[in-house]
Amino acid sequence: MKSIFLKSTAILLLITFSSCQNSEKNKENTEVLNLEKSALDSLTEKAKERLEKVPQGMRNSDLFSTEILKPTQLFDNVYYIGYMGVGVFLINTTDGLILIDSMWNQNDAETVIVPGIKELGFDPAQVKKILITHEHSDHYGGARFFEKNYGSEVLMSKTAWEGLHSNDAEVLTDPFGNLSSELEVPKQYTEVKNGENISLGDKSITVYLTPGHAPGGLSLLFSVEEQGEKHTVALWGGTGLPKTLEANQNYLNSLNMFQDAANKAQADVNLSNHPFNIGLVKDMETLRSNATGDKNPLIKGNENLNQYFNTNLKPKVLEKIQELKSEIEKNN
Repeated sequence: MKSIFLKSTAILLLITFSSCQNSEKNKENTEVLNLEKSALDSLTEKAKERLEKVPQGMRNSDLFSTEILKPTQLFDNVYYIGYMGVGVFLINTTDGLILIDSMWNQNDAETVIVPGIKELGFDPAQVKKILITHEHSDHYGGARFFEKNYGSEVLMSKTAWEGLHSNDAEVLTDPFGNLSSELEVPKQYTEVKNGENISLGDKSITVYLTPGHAPGGLSLLFSVEEQGEKHTVALWGGTGLPKTLEANQNYLNSLNMFQDAANKAQADVNLSNHPFNIGLVKDMETLRSNATGDKNPLIKGNENLNQYFNTNLKPKVLEKIQELKSEIEKNN
């Protein structure tokens, strides 16, 4: 009887002790959750404050749209992944994958680009090269994620690389309230030079240094395939106009040079890393609904490309140059 009593007492003590332990653990878990919630609330508030400082026109523009578009095959070997506002082009080669740009930040890389690559049937670990068009965070922000997790080689111009590390670099705010100065940038890079061919497997991209939109800007020409036929893509590296007279004059010079190169290559496809700029969103909708053998809406011809340069891009930069010259004359 005494033995049963002792056993019962021991069990009761063990249950009591276990309950106390669970109670303490639950208390600790609650405290941790409260701290995490407090930290998240603080970050949310900070992001809200930062975004309120961004001009309303930009906040409400398509550039800040984070609507995820369905990953879409554009040509036999080229795909789009990303937001309505900005995204990446994925190129499949016989020796792995090339990414053109990497979106705003590492979270974009992890939650948008990687799932998009998988949805298209590819392995993100096969991203061998990431080619960055310029040193604005909506294009380089996710590069460190691929470098760190998959050993991807990051390529950009020397000026762009130096711009990432400059104390005078333009600090941008992304749609989530993060500052570009807080981003983890790639640890190393491979410099690309004007007219150089970046190759992987059976594909290559010709890069042109086109300072203007950003000092380290690149524009690209590369071949694509559509139902066995080859076409040439021209990708102008940055459409937004800079602030200074010198930068806008550089923009115009770069544009003229790249247009000549695109015409020599008989480029007949116009792409932009900001899909809202050139009607790419609508064209992708058409592509997704196309039946086999239907015309690819992206193949618009060399004349259409020149029309884009001559009636969309050039008049705007010429007008900006004139405005800045007038301001300088007025101040003098």
